[in-house]
Amino acid sequence: MVLFGVSVLVDGVYFHDYKYKLYRDKESILEHIIHTFRAAAFPIVVYCLFQNDFGGWPMMVGVMVACIDIVLLAIDVRIEGYSRNRYGGLSHGEYATHLFSNTCHYVSIALILAAKPEAAWTFTQSFELMRPYPAITVWLGSAFVTGGTIAAVLHFWQWSQFFSNNKPNILKDG
Repeated sequence: MVLFGVSVLVDGVYFHDYKYKLYRDKESILEHIIHTFRAAAFPIVVYCLFQNDFGGWPMMVGVMVACIDIVLLAIDVRIEGYSRNRYGGLSHGEYATHLFSNTCHYVSIALILAAKPEAAWTFTQSFELMRPYPAITVWLGSAFVTGGTIAAVLHFWQWSQFFSNNKPNILKDG
């Protein structure tokens, strides 16, 4: 999860926000909207699966949101070509960063789910399991929930800036 966090910072801050400014262009706003929903899903998944050792319904919420995130990733991959046409497609560096970050993300989810006891996979267990996570896992989970929430808010703000800067001017356009 730490490797995912570092690679997402490179991808999000450097490629998406600094180099390409995806949130500013009409060709890439749909991609940015998908990223916004993925950014909103991330702290939910981390809270339900990493920060707390939940079983039952809370864990299943994390699993369901992780599955929704996989669907959003597939949509993101599908639309990225159109979004990056003006740049000649995805650069090799960004493509490698996407591959690395998504691999780390889903491997970490698979490993944390594999570590769950059988009792966690029932809907009768709805609270934190009786075995605590290691302190470092809880601390990192908390840091990622906080950072992920900040990233989601930033994505929504950038999204709102695109639409407020690109709304039609009735006096000028009409």
